[in-house]
Amino acid sequence: MIDFPEPHELEELKAYKEPYCVTIYVPLLDPSGASNPNKIELKNLLRQTKIALLDTAISKRDLRKTLRPVQELLKDYEFWPRHQESLALFMHSRFFRHYHIPDHQTTYMLTVERGFNLEPLLKAMHENLSYFVLALGHKNVQLYEGNHFHLRTVHLKDFPANMDATLHYDENPKWHETHTIAPTGNGKGSEAYHGQYNVSQVDKEMLEEFFRTIDHRLHYYLSSQHKPLILAGVNYLLPIYRKVNTYSYLWPKSIKGNIANEHSRVIQDKAWALVSRGG
Repeated sequence: MIDFPEPHELEELKAYKEPYCVTIYVPLLDPSGASNPNKIELKNLLRQTKIALLDTAISKRDLRKTLRPVQELLKDYEFWPRHQESLALFMHSRFFRHYHIPDHQTTYMLTVERGFNLEPLLKAMHENLSYFVLALGHKNVQLYEGNHFHLRTVHLKDFPANMDATLHYDENPKWHETHTIAPTGNGKGSEAYHGQYNVSQVDKEMLEEFFRTIDHRLHYYLSSQHKPLILAGVNYLLPIYRKVNTYSYLWPKSIKGNIANEHSRVIQDKAWALVSRGG
């Protein structure tokens, strides 16, 4: 599973400038078979690390402390990511972090220097664009957050996901459509009331108010974000939401069609196809 550093962790990695910092990148091989080739490769790299550190002025105590965390993780099955991922290790006698990053043609790398070598990590993070998907509809509006490898549902408190419930349709006479039916025997017409909406002017006005409420709620969540927001929905919904949108990073292209019952992987693939092409 891809595991990038959180923003505060990345800042810690950048700021750590002690001598004898060890950085290891290792692309993981297919683990099928009797033995785990990843474990063998990493053990070889750790032996090379020990030799490289012994050539410096590091104390034997600090050398043991540098290697101990990863030696313990070698025994942990959950430590090993899936095929087509790479392992990034940042090691020091007083600091240890490890991450699973996308392969992106990562090559074997071992450095011992003042501070960590972050270039492959930063390159992988830059290429793994993040985005939001807003699935529109009259009911069950849903917000997702994703990237090239993952998509998760974002659960926001008091999120207006259903138009009828949000607009209090059953209680609000504003949305009751009326028309005059044929005159009766006394020559007077009478009004008929229809409590259901349809894809009409009334429906459009309701959707505008509903989508404006969604935009208002998202404003507080997205105000500190700078990620693309991709709309998903049937054709007639998309321009209505764009009309009321106030988020600066609304993506110019949309996922067209009802994705309410789509598997998350399908949504992820469609969203990534848009952001990876830049529009």
